[in-house]
Amino acid sequence: MNSDQHIAGKHSVNGFRSSGRLSPVLGYGVLAIAAILAGGIAGASLLRFGPVISLVLISLPVVGYAYLRSVWVAYAAVVAVVCLLPYAVIPFSTPAGTPAIIELAIFACAVVIMVVVLCDRRMQLPAGPLPVIWFGLVGVTLFAFLLGYGRGYTPQTMHDFGKFLLALGMFVLTLTLVRRVDDAVLVIRMLLVGVVAAASIALILYAGGPARTEQALTRLVPYGYPGSRIVRFIEDDPARQMRAVGTGVDPNSFGGLMAVGAILGAGQLLGRRPVVNRWLAGSAMLLCSIAMLLTYSRGAWIGAFAGIAVILVLRRRALLPVFGMAGVAFVAMGVGSGFVDRLWQGFTLQDPATRLRLQEYQNAIEIIRRHPWFGIGFGEAGAIDLQEGVSSTYLTVAEIAGLVGLAVFMLVIGAVLVTGFRRLLFQPASEISDLQLTVTSAFCGILVIALVDHYFFNIRFPHMAALFWIIAGLIVAIARLPELGPDLARIERNPE
Repeated sequence: MNSDQHIAGKHSVNGFRSSGRLSPVLGYGVLAIAAILAGGIAGASLLRFGPVISLVLISLPVVGYAYLRSVWVAYAAVVAVVCLLPYAVIPFSTPAGTPAIIELAIFACAVVIMVVVLCDRRMQLPAGPLPVIWFGLVGVTLFAFLLGYGRGYTPQTMHDFGKFLLALGMFVLTLTLVRRVDDAVLVIRMLLVGVVAAASIALILYAGGPARTEQALTRLVPYGYPGSRIVRFIEDDPARQMRAVGTGVDPNSFGGLMAVGAILGAGQLLGRRPVVNRWLAGSAMLLCSIAMLLTYSRGAWIGAFAGIAVILVLRRRALLPVFGMAGVAFVAMGVGSGFVDRLWQGFTLQDPATRLRLQEYQNAIEIIRRHPWFGIGFGEAGAIDLQEGVSSTYLTVAEIAGLVGLAVFMLVIGAVLVTGFRRLLFQPASEISDLQLTVTSAFCGILVIALVDHYFFNIRFPHMAALFWIIAGLIVAIARLPELGPDLARIERNPE
């Protein structure tokens, strides 16, 4: 490759190559005009809107340029928002309301990917039975939404449902974008960096205590974050332990994010042929595990245990007795006795939260009995004696979309699991196999958490729905990759 080809390749973006370079005089002229315009806009917006909005307006051209340079910038923005600012909104109103950053990030990512698909024949929308089934799930969900339109919908319900549909779309966006081994590695690195950052913030805030945590998180109130119940305690009792939330607001959903991060880190740390730096994987496993424990979310604990158990059974069976004996030793020495007691209270139905969940399950079963086929949609239950909402993703799907929706949802889940385990169980161990192990074990942890928590299919938690479908999309995308190829050799030579 000659130098001109090297320069062209260096400036290539998603298959597009620059046609040439500006002359120095013309280039400096363009920069000068851009600087004058930027300064004028900055000054006018500062006088008219204030510093925060001015900063947003000034950064838009930079963000737009970055999005045009690489589609991965748009995808990384989605992952960053999911992990760090899931509830943030643009700090000013528009005629359509106040848009959330997560919906803007996913929408922008979708637009960029669709433009690339239209312009680059090498990029194609995913095809096959599984995407068709997924589209069926989207159709059933949309039908349930329309069927329940008269059940107390508000403008916020409509807005939340729009964000939820965008979150579901991360499945197709991930399938479209991940076409090579290094694409899958890049997404996993993004997720690991995101959860490490989220866990670090949560631990720093937790170390500061309730007062400093509230003081810090109150600064996010102008950007859409709640102004009450900022600091969370077990059973909302300030006399009990504080729960880690970071910027995730809800300790249970934040615990789920940390569980996924811990499993992803464990998958690469314990894998036989990892392609992600072990320091990054180890940091994710350690920090996310600590933050997850401090959320006191028992569903997240059990899910993380299940996901890591899958890794140990498939790759490190010799470590199973070691982990078992270490757990017994910690319990015997009284280390972490508070965590063990909380878990035991849940299993034995001794605390109010667990008893409340049992009532929710009974309530959900009654709703499903009265609306068996297509559910109640995303509104009210329609009866004085019933209350929508239940701490289980599967029962939530059945409430919302009926048994038909639950059947399609389970069909999608089953197809994703079969796709993931088929490569793990019937193909030799390899770097791609370890990637598949990493994401499939995380998905198993998610499915276990979904037994006792609802946020993976809830319009009020679009970031967790997006995380669910990113992991599912990764499983299917990795299963479609060839076992060996030039990308793999490059990753082995340059793991970072």
